[in-house]
Amino acid sequence: MTARIFGGMFSVQRVSKGLGQLEAYTDKEEGVAFQMDNNLIWDSLGRGYVRAIQGLFVKVESSKFWVTLLPSGKVMLRDWIGMYLAPASVGADPNAFPIIAVPYSGDDSLQFEVFYRDNRVAFRAYNGLFLTRVYRSFHTIEAIKAVADDSCCFRPMIGDLNVPTFKIIRVKTNDLTEMPYYRCVLKKETFINRSDEPKHHTFSMTWETTVTDKIVWKRLWGRGFDVSCQFTITGTTTTLKYTKDNERVVSVPRRIHEQRTKEVVVPPKRKCTARLLVNKNDNAAFPFWATIRKVKSNGDVVALKEQAAWTGLLYCDVQLEVVTERLPDPCTTM
Repeated sequence: MTARIFGGMFSVQRVSKGLGQLEAYTDKEEGVAFQMDNNLIWDSLGRGYVRAIQGLFVKVESSKFWVTLLPSGKVMLRDWIGMYLAPASVGADPNAFPIIAVPYSGDDSLQFEVFYRDNRVAFRAYNGLFLTRVYRSFHTIEAIKAVADDSCCFRPMIGDLNVPTFKIIRVKTNDLTEMPYYRCVLKKETFINRSDEPKHHTFSMTWETTVTDKIVWKRLWGRGFDVSCQFTITGTTTTLKYTKDNERVVSVPRRIHEQRTKEVVVPPKRKCTARLLVNKNDNAAFPFWATIRKVKSNGDVVALKEQAAWTGLLYCDVQLEVVTERLPDPCTTM
């Protein structure tokens, strides 16, 4: 949990335990880079330095790290030359824990708990303190804060400089023929011909609305890239999407525009009633599997299969139905 002061008042923000969008980069060959709250990028100085990290304005080759997820749920951070990040005490100051690069070992100092807030992550070291951006003649990282604030939260991004591409090429669902629909009257209009001659009349009705579909990905896979495709479900065309913020739950607005027109001849003394009808399910839900074509930076092609669930409005059979009926006889006065 973090506390921030605005005009003398405290605004409390929370960090939640878990990988957050770091999941998309954990144990992945492309690695991960981290952006500080001041937009600088972590850069590994390598072995032999008092501090392992400096902040740079651009991502470079040495900005790449690998995240290893341990059975405990903690992670280890390995830099581009194979050294691991760990906090170390310096001198007589018990509160000084700069991050240094060390060889691999099973020591607890190499392991970090992970928290997240929005699209950023925070790391808590073995000493109970969060990794924090500080300025020591240059921007660097130390484990010094007991409560995470903005300077403790870092945005993950793909580590490689030459990045892969992703494209959703296929969507497969279970058999949806038994999906329940209900008949709904969207609009209703009438036309009355009180004359003694037939009349031509054209009914034109439009159904316009905006709905929100939701996609829930079982795991994060897109490495921080927007990926989308359109697919059709029982006559409904919708958009499947993965976002650059590696959101597990993606909301996708969808505009519906359906227009139906019918010309009729209305006999004398008759009333025509037109209804715009649709079969729909406002809360349809089903699982699906997406096949993603990943092209690596070296040109190699890999097929990924990712599971997700879709919820939203499905509809079909939009029709304009017209019913003709006789007008009641006028009352006569004796």
